[in-house]
Amino acid sequence: MKRVHALTLLPILIAGCGETGQDRTSVPLFVAGTDVAEPVVALMDVPVTIERADLAFGPFYLCAGVTAGDLCDTARLEWLDAVVVDTTVAMPTLAGELSGITGEVRSWMYDLGISSQLTRQEPFVLKAAKELGSVSFVLEGRANIDGIEVPFSASVPIQQTDDTELGVPVVRKSTSESFFRDITPTESGLVVRFDPAAWVRGMDFRPYMTREQCSALGADLVCDGAIERTCDGELELSTRDCDQRNQVCLPREGCTNRLTIAKDSEAYRSLRNALLSGARPSMEWRGVQ
Repeated sequence: MKRVHALTLLPILIAGCGETGQDRTSVPLFVAGTDVAEPVVALMDVPVTIERADLAFGPFYLCAGVTAGDLCDTARLEWLDAVVVDTTVAMPTLAGELSGITGEVRSWMYDLGISSQLTRQEPFVLKAAKELGSVSFVLEGRANIDGIEVPFSASVPIQQTDDTELGVPVVRKSTSESFFRDITPTESGLVVRFDPAAWVRGMDFRPYMTREQCSALGADLVCDGAIERTCDGELELSTRDCDQRNQVCLPREGCTNRLTIAKDSEAYRSLRNALLSGARPSMEWRGVQ
């Protein structure tokens, strides 16, 4: 992936080496996911099989202060690129190199393929996010709701909004997390590891499976498990077995191939909040100092 120059991306520049005892250095940056071969149990005891969980990760910064964000006006180490991480694969892969200076780091922050800049109104979409359709995260899988498998997909952009600091990465180390490293010139590398199961556990798939009959105050189309019913009040005009069509019956949609999780749904908001401020990735330093 083509490297994005700092001056075109964010106003967070590596400090010079004028400070005593500090040297320029680079640290190999690895990214990894977590094995999710077993189903994840979401809200209301719904087993979910994750089939795809691709994340656009980067740019990424390590800061000297304990609080990242606008207080980290100068990053000690930075990586200005972004990559697509298959978060279902536990084996680390090399993403690039963190560049900067030696010394202590106590916090971190990153974007998810979409970065805000002070020099432009709209966020900058990096190549990694473009590969995912200009979003930060693509999730696909199957939710087993009362014995009925519901294929689903979700696409979530994570970017700065009107109520966040312009030009500052959106995901940051929380104040309750412990993070410290005294960076030396001989660092073996840092592994940033994501767990997609942690993002899925808070999603509620139950509203997508209903068992309704035709009724006077009901909708013109209802789902009774896998059965689609077309109604005129209490009168049932027709039925279709979605399962026989290799489809599922979704409220207000009827027989369809896949559930696309809409932006105005609780499941979408839960997933977005989890990516933005939920379970953070683990930071694993390679080797010992």
